[in-house]
Amino acid sequence: MSRLAQKASGYYHTIMKIFYTANSPFARIARIAAHTCNVQYEPVCLKHNELRTNENSVLKYNCTGRVPTLVDNEIIVTETGTICRYLEAKGDGTKLFNTSGDWKTQQIEGIALSFLDGCALWAREHRRPNHKQSAWLCEVERDRAARCLDWFSRSPGIMSISTLWDFPHIVLTVAISFLHHRELMQDWQKDRCALVSWHLKQCERPSVLANPIVLEV
Repeated sequence: MSRLAQKASGYYHTIMKIFYTANSPFARIARIAAHTCNVQYEPVCLKHNELRTNENSVLKYNCTGRVPTLVDNEIIVTETGTICRYLEAKGDGTKLFNTSGDWKTQQIEGIALSFLDGCALWAREHRRPNHKQSAWLCEVERDRAARCLDWFSRSPGIMSISTLWDFPHIVLTVAISFLHHRELMQDWQKDRCALVSWHLKQCERPSVLANPIVLEV
């Protein structure tokens, strides 16, 4: 059946799109998840300064204008966790989420997401001119990041050699990479050798290498 005939009959299906900015850690999580689940999609990369303008092409699909946003025909999915659940459902059977009621895994996921949220807020403040930065906010987020890194370092569920490559661990890998490359906490590796080793191993995964971190000015 031709593409025109498919569209006329209602069976036409365009390729899935994921809108993202190259420097968004949340969008990077979604892209890594798509690769992990072997989901084919069309990447639509926007400049980060487009997101707060009327030229933001995401607004056609998502009234928040935020990335990542996934578009699959008439289905619009927003927020990183929800997008990753959709990718899991559309993928090759790879499981990103635990559905067995394992609350230890849920705990890792929650803390990893909170850690990344804090790093993202810190990075936004860090990009401001020095005289406009809030020293109080930077100190709060630095302390939070240090507590989280120490907690991850002590967690056997993370440090285990048999750790699954799932949503919580994708989030943690992306969050640590973001913290490192943004140079938010230059001494984060000190006294955390096991966590550093774990992170380096995760960064060697094909899905991570295929979606490298990019820092726009």
